[in-house]
Amino acid sequence: MPKRPKKPNLDQVASKTLALVLGGGRGLPELGGSSRRPATNQERKRMSLPGKSMKIGGYNYHVSDQGKGDKVAFLVHGMPDDGSCWKYQAPALLKAGYRVIVPDTLGYGGTDRPVEVEHYKVENIIEHMFEIIDKLGLKDINLMGHDWGSAITWPMVLQRPELFRKFISMSVGHLRCVFGQAHETPERMYECLKANWYMYMHCLDGVEELYMANDFRFFRSFFCQHPEAEAVINAIKETGRIEWLNYDRANHVPMDYLAQAKDPNSLPNCKVPTMVIFPEDDMFLWKTQAIDTPTRMDAECRIEIIQGGHWSMLDHPDDVNKLMVEWFDSEPSTARADVLEA
Repeated sequence: MPKRPKKPNLDQVASKTLALVLGGGRGLPELGGSSRRPATNQERKRMSLPGKSMKIGGYNYHVSDQGKGDKVAFLVHGMPDDGSCWKYQAPALLKAGYRVIVPDTLGYGGTDRPVEVEHYKVENIIEHMFEIIDKLGLKDINLMGHDWGSAITWPMVLQRPELFRKFISMSVGHLRCVFGQAHETPERMYECLKANWYMYMHCLDGVEELYMANDFRFFRSFFCQHPEAEAVINAIKETGRIEWLNYDRANHVPMDYLAQAKDPNSLPNCKVPTMVIFPEDDMFLWKTQAIDTPTRMDAECRIEIIQGGHWSMLDHPDDVNKLMVEWFDSEPSTARADVLEA
């Protein structure tokens, strides 16, 4: 009778992973692949908001398109979620009379999940979002992003501000504030790199196995602020893969943005009225990058500090919904960088 493979020791894998990230270790142990079957498209769609399939950039994109009318909201999720992370915001916007567009970005939910890393370059994902907007004929858009969704939506409002009426970024300030601050002092460089250490970890071989080992023990610890971590785990169990790691692998964040932040011609000031909602207990980002955002604005800017962790749209939906609907419903101000901090 063949021997059963030895179960990976999570503590050893985690310690070696962190040693490699922080101290230049030699690599991770061979853990082997997963025997779980890939999920079908139908199974993936059960995890997403109701929607349709659109051919975008050569991929099959799952896009939720609910409601009618000229008032349009376009919401972009982050890591490790799909469009269902907006399940409390979409109904609130529909009730307020908005047409609500929510795509599952590449590698998530009902959208295609290519294995190769190069598919996940952020400039490609941004073009996919613009293609959805163009194919649906959207204009005067109220845009909202969270986490990696903010890393996608901030360049969108900077590149094509004429498309957007209002913008909300959850947790993430202007990208020049997020990464440009790191050049100001060694302390701020340390703050930036300390907060983003996991992005380097995601580039290492074996991290997928680390997350799944010992019934996702490390995953549960790392995503301890996620109110629906178990749902994310179930989605991973169905596929046996974690394609969203490729976002960090393909884009070398934060080093790409650190380089851009030194270039005065990149990451220009924002011309779209913007609200940054920053949760007081966010474990992945720091407050100064949010409250410094008005310094990079050529339009009205409002900073709201609220209770909750990184996924405040899930653990404090009423607070987020109130701010969101009020901001989108209000008329854009002609004032430059009006700062309103709650």
